[in-house]
Amino acid sequence: MRSRGGVFTPRERRAALWALVGATLIAAGGIVIQQHTQPSLGGMDAYESAPPPGVLEAQPLQG
Repeated sequence: MRSRGGVFTPRERRAALWALVGATLIAAGGIVIQQHTQPSLGGMDAYESAPPPGVLEAQPLQG
């Protein structure tokens, strides 16, 4: 009776394959979602907002 010198059992290989398939699906889903959403403003831009309509930005005093 000859023993195979494999490092992983068939069950472990199957689990690794399913983990790879799952990671691929998660990555592909993230790419699809990212393509259909607006880009992140990132950093400090996320805290800036547009002034309300009719309100002018502050201007330096003349004089």
